[in-house]
Amino acid sequence: MAEEIFILSLVGIVFGCGLVGLIFHNIFSLIKAKINQKNSSGEINPQFFKALGEFKKSTERRIANLEAIINEYEEEKILISDSGSAGDIEIEDEEVRGKSDSKENNNLRNMLNE
Repeated sequence: MAEEIFILSLVGIVFGCGLVGLIFHNIFSLIKAKINQKNSSGEINPQFFKALGEFKKSTERRIANLEAIINEYEEEKILISDSGSAGDIEIEDEEVRGKSDSKENNNLRNMLNE
């Protein structure tokens, strides 16, 4: 029985030391990676700035195209509203209106015509 307890104790000590060693190794690896990340963040990647410049140019081109389309649309809208007679009021003949005696119906019809 003494041999079994001795073997279990030895296995427990080896396993515990291995587990503690693994935990400390992972902690120190994380600390080392964090330190290396802070040191390497000062490097500037020229490809990133090149891609950023291209993105800026393409975005400016798209915005210019959209502004041109909006200006054309607004000019067409102004031309259409100038050519139309928005201020004229047309009154229908009584034959077209029908022979309704209700005054509310006539008011509604006049409001729709305006």
